[in-house]
Order: sequence, then structure tokens, then C-alpha cells
Amino acid sequence: MKARKRFFLTACLLVCLGIFLGINAFADVRGVTQDSIQLGMILVKTGPVAALGLPEGWGIQDTFNHINETGGINGRKINLIWEDDQFKTPLAISAFNKLIFRDKVLTVTTMGGTPQTIALFDLIDKHQVVNIPNALAEEFFKPHKPYVFVLGASYETQIELMFDYIMNDLKAKDPRIAVVYAETEFGKKGLEAARRRADQYGIKLVSELVLNIGSVDASSQVLSLKKDNVDYVVTCNLVPPIITFLKTAEKYDYWPTTFGINWSCDDMVVKACKAAAKNYIGVNFVGGWDETTPGMILVRDLAKKNDRDPAKMLTSLYTMGVGTALVLAEGMKRAGQNLTPETYKDGLETLKDFETGGIVPPVTYTKTSHAPTTLSRLYKADPEKGIMIPITDWRSPKEMK
Repeated sequence: MKARKRFFLTACLLVCLGIFLGINAFADVRGVTQDSIQLGMILVKTGPVAALGLPEGWGIQDTFNHINETGGINGRKINLIWEDDQFKTPLAISAFNKLIFRDKVLTVTTMGGTPQTIALFDLIDKHQVVNIPNALAEEFFKPHKPYVFVLGASYETQIELMFDYIMNDLKAKDPRIAVVYAETEFGKKGLEAARRRADQYGIKLVSELVLNIGSVDASSQVLSLKKDNVDYVVTCNLVPPIITFLKTAEKYDYWPTTFGINWSCDDMVVKACKAAAKNYIGVNFVGGWDETTPGMILVRDLAKKNDRDPAKMLTSLYTMGVGTALVLAEGMKRAGQNLTPETYKDGLETLKDFETGGIVPPVTYTKTSHAPTTLSRLYKADPEKGIMIPITDWRSPKEMK
């Protein structure tokens, strides 16, 4: 009888000890408990470029909420803390420190734009912060950065695809190509890429003109391009200046074929410009809003469920947010119950041709490369329908010497 009692007491002590050790094991992992995962996000919510951060942030937020409603991540629910950096680097750094040291998040899903992410490189490494930046410069993965995972085709890749389309699909002979870019980090990356690709094709760019994000008129740029008989305009800019450019070009009866990167490849451009967008072509790595793939059906369902009006937001960025959250969630799932910054990174590095149902092309990361896919599609504006329609399949840039 005494032996049985001792056995029972010993078993109880072992169970209690196991629970105690389990709880303390979770307590030692930043942002992870037995039933929750604390995540942070830095994206602009207010200020002149709030329209860029809000839809992507909503996409990430709505997807994590959907995952919580369907069981969470290995039984844990996600709690997302969204910090507004107003697209200002000092605010992004402050937000990062708050999230890591005060809120003690497991990771910060995204850090804001190109300058904000670059400024945080050292802190990202120091604190092992797994993230998918919403910006797409090559320096995010060249050289390799262990905690930065890039989702979509880089700005450089997108610009290369524009030149390929001009030269190979349109079969342009002696094309007169100019670049119109924002005087920002990503705009300058686009300009540099355009110079390189033009040189590879043996083309001399006709002109390089700045059209800044806050511009409300593009008359000087349009008149200069028209005077120089430019027939193809490669841009690296956001939606508002692209709308300004196309409307101004229409005003002066100037109709070049104009190309835009993912930030301006959105149905909103067509709806705002109508006939002025008839020669507008965009490059993007996300699916079109009206496509019937399983992934895009999910995107539209999430938007409807959360009262995100497609007519009042950049749907391409909402789609990007959903894709980002799905990839991040898959990495956490693959990390298993022992979720730490390092196992999270390891989980993402097992992704090989991971499918999101057409939201983004298949995603692959390895231990030595977190480079994004080079696949994108070209979309052409359809003024009658008010949408961007795909005119190519997913494609990568042509290899050039």
C-alpha cells in the first residue's frame, strides 16, 4: 500500500515538473506561450503614403485572423501588433525597439519600405527577426541575409521584363525609350536596372526624368518626352504619380506605351485614368483581383468578410499582404511546437515550390538563398472594364550576357 502511494506521489511530481518545465521553456522564447504567438508589424498607416501600407497590412491582419479561426498555428493563436512608421526611418527604428523590447514579439513580419528595412539590417540580425520586407530591392538578398526572406520579383527583375517585352514581344526596332522615376531608394534602383538592361540590348536611353511621389502635374516631363519622340516610357513609381503622368499625357495628346512596376500595377490606375490608361502596362508578381484561382478566391473572400472595399483600396497590395501572411504562417507551422526565431527561420528554409493557389508564384527558400522568384506577369489596362488584364503567363527575364 505504501509503495503504491509512493508511486502515485512520484508520478504526480513528475507530471507537475513536466508542466513547470514546459511553461518555463515557452517563457524563455520571446513572444511564444503555450497558446499564443506575439507578432509585430511595421507599416505606414497615416500620412501621405498611407494608401500603400493600409491594404497590405489589412491583408496580413485578415489572413492571420482567418488562420486563428481555423485552428491557429499548431494550436497557438496569433496576436499581431501593428506599428505605424508613417514611412519614416526614425519612427521605424523606434517601432522595432518597442516591439522587440517592450512587446517582446517573436518577430516583426515586415519593416516598412526600402530605407526603413535597410536601416534595420543590423538589428534584424542581432535579434534574429524573421521578416518578409514589402520592398523588393536586390540588396535584401544580395549578399545573403539570414533572417530576410523576399517574396516577389525584385525591382530590377521587373524592369528587365519591361525591356524584354518591348524588344521580344512587341519586336520594337530602334525603340526610343525613356525612364521616369521617383527620386527614392526604389526609384533609383529602377533607374539603375533600366540603364543596365538598355546597355545589354544595345539601346541608348533617350532621357531620364524625375517625377516625385507628391507631384500633381507632369507637364514638363510629358512635353519633354513628346518633344524627344519617346514611344516607350519605363517608370519606377507609385500609383498617384502614375495617374498624374497618364492624365497629363492625355491632356497633351501624347500616347506612348507606358510601363509600371508592381507598386503601380493596380486596377485603381485604370479606374482613375479611364481612356488615358489605354496604353498602360504593369508588371506584378501577384494574381489579378478577378481571377478564379483558389488563392484569389480566398483573397476576395477575406476582403468581403472584413469589409475591405476593393473600390477604395489598392487590391494588388491587399493580395500581396495575404500572400505574405500565408508564407510566414507556413514557416511557423513547419517549425513545430518548438517555435523559436531559429526554428522559424529553419521552417521557412524548407519551402520548396510552396503554392498559395495563384496569389503569388511558387515560393522556394534554402539555407543559402532567400532570394525571391524571378517570375512575374505583365498586365495591360482595360479601360472599358476598369481592370488590369494579364497579357502574359508567369515569366522570368531573358538571360543576357
